[in-house]
This record gives sequence, structure tokens and C-alpha cells, in this order.
Amino acid sequence: MSKDKNKRYAAIEITSKSVRLVYGYCQDDKVHVLHALETSINALDGGIVTDMDQVTNAVKGVINALNETLQIKVKEVIVCLPPMGLVFCRESSTTNTIGVDNVVVQIDVNNAISQLRKYRFSEGLRIVDIVPYQFVLDNKEFSQVPPIGKISSTLTVHATIFALDDSLVNGYVKAIENAGLFIQQLVIAPYSSSLYMSIEDDIPSSYYLLNFGSEITTLTQISQNTLVYQNSCFKFGSDRITQCIADRFDISLKEAKMLKEKYGIDKSPSFNVNIYKNISLDDLAKVINDALDPLIVAIKKQIASWSSADQRYLPIVITGGGSKLNNFKNILEKKLELQVIDYSPYSFGARDKTYQNCLGLIYYAGVHLINEEIDELTNTTISRVMPKTSNKKNLTQYNFDEEL
Repeated sequence: MSKDKNKRYAAIEITSKSVRLVYGYCQDDKVHVLHALETSINALDGGIVTDMDQVTNAVKGVINALNETLQIKVKEVIVCLPPMGLVFCRESSTTNTIGVDNVVVQIDVNNAISQLRKYRFSEGLRIVDIVPYQFVLDNKEFSQVPPIGKISSTLTVHATIFALDDSLVNGYVKAIENAGLFIQQLVIAPYSSSLYMSIEDDIPSSYYLLNFGSEITTLTQISQNTLVYQNSCFKFGSDRITQCIADRFDISLKEAKMLKEKYGIDKSPSFNVNIYKNISLDDLAKVINDALDPLIVAIKKQIASWSSADQRYLPIVITGGGSKLNNFKNILEKKLELQVIDYSPYSFGARDKTYQNCLGLIYYAGVHLINEEIDELTNTTISRVMPKTSNKKNLTQYNFDEEL
């Protein structure tokens, strides 16, 4: 696919508690950030937009601030979507090349991918993205990048097709469009995050990606650096911990959040020192540990249900704002008996876990965005490679464990 290393992109993520924006470009396998901004909202419930006006105004706010700061006029954005109810399959599409002397050109790639958009999931599911992971020529030569300039009478593309419940997607799309913006691309969060980390030497090729957010936690099995193999969502986030602290010590949510963020699970010094209103470090650590237990049990159970004996020992890579909790990594390692990698973004200007998905969107743009101006098609055939179950899931059944 074509790359424009000089083109700037605006990436937006709408979460339970905030709208995040990163503006930048991808060059030499690095994301260069020109602007990053976050604004608070309280307009989602379990990933579903419940207050359209609030989300729309928040999107307008971050875009207007970007335009004013950099003296530009952003009209297009790439949008990150949560993987609640994610359904996906792997498909292949083969097209006859149309270039002179059978030289593979960009339109051949576009033709093959366009045909994959005809794939039909169950009613109510909407294709949100198609991600190629292998290109094959008629001599069986293959590559992970488009073989532009190679000689072949046919081009086969193997890709992952991602779909989400249409009503979930519509909430995000409508909020963006109501803000007067055009959506260049929709990208699911786990793929965005794994793609951003795919060039990191410290990140293994296969792992469990745990995104610990404020209201939702997602667990995704990643293989071959970026291939999504399994996904589950838990209606549990760091806000639950804040609430438990407030309830246990009869303090405000603001005070509870302060204690959580300042101390977390911290038992040093070893003596039982009071840190706030007769609350000790040990007391605080116990409340947080107790609050985390249901989530850790659910994660352990989910991994066991997915994996073979060998896969159960894949490492866990933790991201998301909730994973900044002090000693969260150590607690997971101890209770899950797995290696845990605590990852933080490296891009200057947005070196915070909360921006990782947006940074991944910028990287996505530098790697995957197709030249949409070319829309001609040729004769194409499609064959199924590795289908995943595509049964429709109701909005209330996103693998949420309501008892967490």
C-alpha cells in the first residue's frame, strides 16, 4: 500500500472518561508527535455512547485546540474503536494484475482488498477494518508488504476482516461526524496497540495484551506481532478500585483517586505508617488487592479457556491508564504466575500509556492507508482461509462478567 511519510494525521480515541487526540506522522518506523491533548468526559457506559452531545462537544474541543495551536484546519481523523463484541475472520482474495507486463501496481492491491469488503457477517455486524498480513505472487513468493513492482499475473492478499456491532460503531461515527469531521479510517484498539509495539525489541511476537482502562479491561491474544487471535472484555476498570477505596474508608471519590494514584499497592516502608486520615499503606494495599481479585481471577480463567498448555505461559503486556497503578505489574506476576511486561510509549510528546492507541493509529496510517482515489476493480475471486465465529452478539453480551 502507498505510504506518505510526510503526511500528518489526526488520531482520536473516545474512552469511558476522556477524548484523546494525537496529531503527527510516521517516519522511519517512528511516530513523531506534533500535538497531543486529552479532555475529560462522562458519556459512555460499557463502551456505548450514551451522551452524544457531550462526546461531540469534546471532539470539537480537542480539534479546535489543535487547529488553534498549530494554525491548521484538520478535517479528517482516524478513529480508534473498542473491541467489545469483536468478531473477525481471515480471508484471502485473488485478483488478476492489470499493469503493463504484469507488473504489480497499487490498483491491484486495492482491487483485492475492495473485494474483501463484500464479505458478509451476521446481520447487525459492520466491517470496520480489513488488515492485510500477507501478499502472495503466482510464483508463490510472499511478503508482508505490498509487492509493488514485482512481476506476477495474479496477486493474492491474505487479510483479517474485523467487525463490530453496527449500533456500537454508529455511536462513535455519529459523534465524529456531528463534530464536522470526516473519518479516514476506523481501527480496533488491540490491533492499533500491537502494531505500535511490533517494532519494539522488548515485545515478544506472541503475548496477551491487557489494556486496563478506567471502566473496561480488554484481554487480547496477539500472535506474529500483530495478528489478533482471541479477544475478551471485562466490565471492570480502575474506577472500580477508586470506588472500593472510597467506600472502605468513607472518603470522597476525589480523595480515593488521589490515594490510588499516589500510593497504589505500596507496603514500604515496612512499618504500618498512616498516610491520610488514619489510613495506612497496608490498609490501602489490602483494599486495592481485594478489589483487583475478581479481575485477576477472570483473566486467569479466560487465558485457561483459550490456550493449549504451552500458550498458557505466554507473557502479558500491560497497557492503559489503569496499569499505571503502583505495583500492578508485580501483583499480576505473582497471582497469574506469568511474565508481565509493563510497556510505555516511546514517542516524544505523548509518552503516556493513555496515548498508546492514538499513537498506534498514526503508525497505522504510515503503514496501511490505501490510496482511496483509485477505485477501479478487476475480476476477483475470494476463498476463505481461517474463519472465526461470526454470530451476532448483543450489546449486553460483550463477554462482560457482571460479577466482577
